[in-house]
Order: sequence, then C-alpha cells, then structure tokens
Amino acid sequence: MARRPSVVSVSSAASTSTLPHHAKSPSISTSPLQTFKTPTSPWPHRTVSLSAISKSGPSGDSVDPDELFTKFTVAEVRTVHNRLIADADAKQEELRLMVGERYRDLLQASTSIISIAQSSQNVLDALEDMKTSIPSAEEAPQLIRRSQLSGKDDTHLQVLQSLAAHMKLLLDTPEHLWRLLEKKKYLHAGWLYLLARVIHRALLREDSEDDDNWKAHGIDVVEQFPLVQRQWDAVAQFRTQITYKATLSLREFNSTAPDICSVLLTLHLLESRPLSDTLSTFLAQRTRSLQSALSRSPKATQNGQSSQLLNGNAGTKTRKTVLRELRETFEGVLDVIALTVGAAREIFHDGSSARPSLMRHCLQHIQSDSDPEPSLPPELHMSTQHLLTSLPSASHFVLLPPTVRSYKPYIDLTSSTSSIPPDQLSHRLQDWFQKAVQDLQAAAEAWFSDLKALKDVWTIRGWVTEWVTEDGRFEENERAHLTSALDVLVHKQATQIWRSAFSDMETIFQSELGSAVSALREGANSSLSVSPAKHLFQAPPTPSAFDASQGSASMVSSFRKYKAALHRQVSGRTPLLEKVMKSVETRAAALHSDVQAVDHSEEDNTELTGHLKATYLPCAERSVTFLLNSISSSITSVTGESCMFSSRVADEMSSSQFLSDLQLGTDSGNHVHEKLHELYELGMERWRKLTIASIVDRYREIQIDITLGSGTHVDGPAPAHPSSSLMEALLAVSNSVQTVATSTRIRPWSLAELVLRDFISSLLDELDDTTVDSERQRASLLWDVKLLHELAGLWGPEWSKVSSRLKATAAQFGQETNGSANHSPNHSGVSAFLTRTQVLLAPILPPTPPTSLPEKKDARPEGLLHLGAPVVDSQVQPAMELVKPGPRFGLLLVGSTSIR
Repeated sequence: MARRPSVVSVSSAASTSTLPHHAKSPSISTSPLQTFKTPTSPWPHRTVSLSAISKSGPSGDSVDPDELFTKFTVAEVRTVHNRLIADADAKQEELRLMVGERYRDLLQASTSIISIAQSSQNVLDALEDMKTSIPSAEEAPQLIRRSQLSGKDDTHLQVLQSLAAHMKLLLDTPEHLWRLLEKKKYLHAGWLYLLARVIHRALLREDSEDDDNWKAHGIDVVEQFPLVQRQWDAVAQFRTQITYKATLSLREFNSTAPDICSVLLTLHLLESRPLSDTLSTFLAQRTRSLQSALSRSPKATQNGQSSQLLNGNAGTKTRKTVLRELRETFEGVLDVIALTVGAAREIFHDGSSARPSLMRHCLQHIQSDSDPEPSLPPELHMSTQHLLTSLPSASHFVLLPPTVRSYKPYIDLTSSTSSIPPDQLSHRLQDWFQKAVQDLQAAAEAWFSDLKALKDVWTIRGWVTEWVTEDGRFEENERAHLTSALDVLVHKQATQIWRSAFSDMETIFQSELGSAVSALREGANSSLSVSPAKHLFQAPPTPSAFDASQGSASMVSSFRKYKAALHRQVSGRTPLLEKVMKSVETRAAALHSDVQAVDHSEEDNTELTGHLKATYLPCAERSVTFLLNSISSSITSVTGESCMFSSRVADEMSSSQFLSDLQLGTDSGNHVHEKLHELYELGMERWRKLTIASIVDRYREIQIDITLGSGTHVDGPAPAHPSSSLMEALLAVSNSVQTVATSTRIRPWSLAELVLRDFISSLLDELDDTTVDSERQRASLLWDVKLLHELAGLWGPEWSKVSSRLKATAAQFGQETNGSANHSPNHSGVSAFLTRTQVLLAPILPPTPPTSLPEKKDARPEGLLHLGAPVVDSQVQPAMELVKPGPRFGLLLVGSTSIR
C-alpha cells in the first residue's frame, strides 16, 4: 500500500492554491517559483528551470526572477509565467482529487502550522532574553554566601517553601478529588475538600491576626498569585459532585455498614447536615433501591395465554425456572430491607456508653488525638495526616505548618445534630420497614399470580419464612410482621388458585356432560360408549414388544395403563363415562395433592393452615353443589339413554375417589353422598318410567299389527303360546335390565324386580283399557297374563298383590272365552314355555330357583338352568308367533317345508 503524505507536507504544497481564498501570512513569498522549494514537502527537492517548465522556451539552470528577466525577453517570461500557472492549477486539482472533502481542513491546518511556527519563534526569543537576564556564574556564589549568612533569608526561604506547599496542595486537589471519586472514597474526598478550603483561607489570610504573615516577607498572595483564587473556584465546584455521588452510592444495597457510615459522615461534614437528615437521605435512597429491586419482577406467563391447572408450567417457562426466579427476586428484595434496617441500627443506634454506635465511635475518633481503636473499621480511620500520606508526592506536604497537618473538622458531640435519639430512630425505621413490606406485598401479589399450584406457593412461603427466621438483622417484631404479610399473600393466592381450579372443574364437567348427553341424543356415539356389557368384552390393547424395547420404565407405564383399562372395564366405565368422570377426578386429585402438601409441612403453621381450610371448604362445597345441580338438570331434561347416563354419572361420582380427594369433611361428605344417591334414584325412576312406557307402547303397536294380520273371525286356531308382542316386550325389559345392571352397583335382581313389577303394572293398566273384539285375541291375551302370573310367582310371596291382580285379569279373560279348553292354557303348558325361554328371560328371573317348583318326570340335571331343563321329546312350540307369509311367499319354499 502506498504511503500517504503527511498533513503538514500536503498543506505546504497546497498553500499557493489557497492564497486567493484565505488570509496569507506575511512571511510567505508570493513568487510561484519559491512555492515549490518548501523544505517540508514530501516530494524530492527540485529547482525550477525553464527546460523543466516549458520545452519550447529557453533552457538553463535555476535562476532568480531578476536574472530571468535579464536573460529572456518579456514574451518568453510571459510564456514561462503561463506555464507555471498552468502547472500550479494542475497540482491544485491533483491535490483536491487526492484529499477529497478534507481539502478545506488541510488548508486550515497549514495556516495553523504557520501560526505555530511564528509562536515558536517568539518562545525562542523569550528564552534568549531570559538567558541574558540570569546572573553570571561569578555572581552566583556571592549570592549563596550572603543567603547563608543571613538568618532573615532562611526565614524567608521557609515561608516561600510553605507557600509553595500550600499552593501545590491546592493545585493538585482537583486531580486527587477525581481519583478519590473514581475509587468511591467519598470520606477522603470530602476531607480533602475541607482541607483545601483551609489551605485557601490560609493563603488569603482573612484573619486579621495573621494579616501580615505573608506580607511581612514581601508576599501579597492576592496580588502576586491570582491563580490561588481561580484554583479555589475550580475546587469549590467539587462540593456538589462529592455530595451527589456520595448520595447516589447509598442506593447500592450491598454496601457494608462502614462504607455507608463513611458516606453519611461525608454528608454530615460537607453540608453540616444533622444526623437525622442523613438518616432521612439514607432511607430515601434505599427506597429507590427497593423500588428498583421490586421492578425486576419475574414474568412466567404471557398475556393472553390460558394456564392449565397445575400443569407444572407457567407460560413458556418450566415450574423449576419460575420457582428459582421468584426465589431470587424475593432474596434481592429481602436483602435490601434487611441491609437497610440492619445498617441503620449499626450506624446510629447507641446501645450503651460502652458500646456506642458506629457513627458515634467515628466522631469520637475524629475529635480525639489518640490512635484509632482496633474496633473501628479501617474505612473510618480518617485524619489529615492519614489523608496527606495517602496522596502522591506526600513528601512535599511536610512543609505545611502543623496547624494544617493536624486539621480536624469541628464536631460538637454534645449537640443534638450529632446524634439521633433511640426512640426517634426506632420509630423512623419501623415506618420505613412497614412501608417497604407494603410495597413488597403489593409486588409479590403479582409475582404469586404466576404460581398455579398451592404447593409451589407453599414452597416459596417456607423458603421466605426460613430466610427471615435465620437472618439476624431483623428484630422479633419485624420477623412477625414479615411472616404475617407473607401469610396474607399465601392465603389470598391459595383462595385464587382454588377458585380458579373449582371454576375450571365446573366448566369442564358441564361441557363434558353436555357433550355426552348431546351425543347420546343424536345417536352419534357407538354402543360401546353406552353399554357396559358390550364394552366389557372389548379387550384393551396389550403392551407391545416396542414398549419392552424402550426400557423398563416404558414397560411399567404400559402395564399400568393396561391395568387401568381392565379396571375400567370391570367397573363398567365406558369411554364416554370415563371422559366425563376424568374431567373432575384429575382436578380433584391435583387439589388433594396441593392440600396434602400443606398438611404434611413440618413448619408450625397451624393458624395459617386453619385459615386455608376454612377458605377451602366453602369453595369445595359450592363447586360440588354446582356439579350436583348440573347432574339434576341433565336428568330432568333428557330422556332414554341420556337420562340413564346422567344417573350413572351420579352413581359413579358417589363411589369414586373424587369426593375423598375433595376432603369435604364428614357432615358435608355424607350430605353429598345422600344427594348423589337421591339423584341416582331419581334418574333410575325416570329411566324406568320412560323405558316401560316405551316398551308398552311398542307392545300395543305390535299387538295391533298382529290383530290386523290374523283377522278378527272367531273360528281361527287357538294360540298355543304367548303373543310375540309380549315376548318382544319381555326381551326389551330383559335387555334394559342387563344393560343398566352391568353399569351400576345395585344388585341386578333388585333392578329386575323393580322394572318387571312396573312393567306388569303398566301392562295390566293397558289391558284394562283394551277392547277385545275376537275370541282368538282374547285367548292370546289370556296366555300373556298366565305367563306373567307364572313370572310373578317365581319372585315369591312379596309379589302377592301383583299375582292377585294377574289372577283376577286371567279369570276375567277366562270367563269371556266361555271356559273353552281349546282357548284356555293350562299351568303345565305355561310352565313348560317358561322353562324353554328361561335363557332369553334370565335377566328378569330371580337369582335363585324357586323352592316350590313341582317335581317332573324324567327330570335331568339342571346345571345353570334354575327352572330345570325343558323336556326334549315333547313337541316344540315356537316361542314367538310369526306373521303368516303372503300369497306368493310359498313359491319360494323348498320341498314340503311349511311355515305356520
């Protein structure tokens, strides 16, 4: 890379081009030839020749202008002149291209260099004048001998040395003050400022007693050394800077008590503040530090994001991160409070005469002439001698008079400004402490909002309580006040967490129950989600080999899921019911875990725990009441399978772990169990009525269809079995009982007894209102009544009223049939029919075989058939009467097969 010419050389070379535009120095020649002979130019030295300037003109060596005009004609000189001007313009343009926009600056620099050269010459001239003014070498020994012989001259020399030491300290003070401020030695800086003020007054001799001290030796400081006043004016400005920076340093909450004491002592000495005012300044600055610490609050959640209940996360941060940040924030704020009250007591509180406060001890040391006591911290070992020794060039300050070297600021230890009464100190510290705790409480309320689990809140509470208890800077009443404020925060956040959790539980349960009921009403759900009997025979997926390859933990988790699925199948929980119950059980389990974390705490928190439980129980009871009202509303507003499903929800909730996890208490728990049982009974009763009404309506429809299909003429064949409408109705009752009994904890035969009893009663009411027009229909109804009478007899004497009513109805139909043997079924025929259909009707039969069954010939082992095995060699009668085929249906029959 080419080396660029220096600014000086470029500016010198370009000076000719600037002469028309800038002021020229008188020392610069106006000849264009001399311009190119500047010795500072970076280019090689060259002389001006006509051959180098103009090839067409005359040639020769370098000549001066007079010789040029002598040797050449005017025309030739003009040619040379024009060539030189063109060359200068070219150099000027070349310089502009080389330096660019900095061209004008370089020109100004060249002008300044010329002025500097002139000033340097003036300095050289002044040095020459001084050299001539100095006495000759022969006169110097005589002057020395005369000064040694004169004692008066010795005194004058000492005065001059003392004056020099005063002025040196005053002149060096700004530099020393800057250095001390940079090192944050505010007490040293304040003391040096006071010493500089003493030096200034000593130089001016404002005291009339010392008015002739300097003047006695022919020295008038004010007249001869005006620098003293100007220097003091510069030093005086440091007072506000020292005060300002010292005040700002009080915001550093990690400062030690000696450092704080030195700062407060600086304010006390510099501005003559009473110690009560310095305490106010200290507390005010620490309030700023506290506000700064409170503003650095941890943020765990994002605005607008919903937080899942007890999910271990808050926004984008993990639970551990949130707890760690909150703990660090609490530690920072508590440190500010503890260091403030602790340092204030250590600095200002006088325990006794034997144990004075740190400030009192320091003031006593300043006023005493003895060495500092070992108990006084090194930061407070302050004296003028110690300060001068620590400054650079300390040997020069030995010439200062003893009055200056032993200077001490005046302090009246008996004055009220030099102490703070203990009552006033305690009162002001308590006011500041309580205000700080209020600010912390207001900020911590927002911090706690990031915690979504009570156990996290309790963890923070335990850590803060332990920190406050172990910290020795708090007094007992302050610890109690902090703990009480923290307990208020914990109680408020616990209440908020529980309200949010129960509100979430209510919303989710209502939504899931409504969705399930709507799906059942619309028929969009599969039968597996409704029927526990069908769901029972659907095997859950078994753990695969892939789970085993993932490790033991994955395998154990898979087997646990498989076990839970089997348990749900056995308990009759269909996927739809499991989804509804899971919405409340998981949240109740999370709440139980939170409450257990509080109960198992090892701390002595009986009072707070009692308040928390007193707040928790009403929230839990209101939430459970809301759930019960939701179930009740669902039961009364839906029909069919939806009603049965809602009652199953109530039954599952009463036997689930849900109520145990909520810990409602004995009285409330019993009341909730009773209410759930009432809701279940209400739902089952409503389901029975709706189901039986639907079955009876279906029975009526089928009966009408059979009547219309078989005709109404009396000469038709008499039926040999009950009607198909009754059999379909009994099968519907059986299926309904089987479906419901599998999903509830009520005994199946109890449910079957209730449903069958209601069905028979409803059917008899229907038969009482039925008008029979044909003999054949009357005989069919008689078969139906006889079969129902046989079923009622199997249930024992408790069905005596139902049996009597059936018997009366059968007698009525028997009289209407004129007692014809062809139309009246006998007991053995009805019993045999019931024996053949006992497997189909098993859900509505009693659990144990009746003891009053008659002995049968050729009876075979019954096995699982409670009514005995049917006779094989007897003529098999169809269990149900089929509709007769149409006229063309016989064409499709094969062989001699016929259909009755």
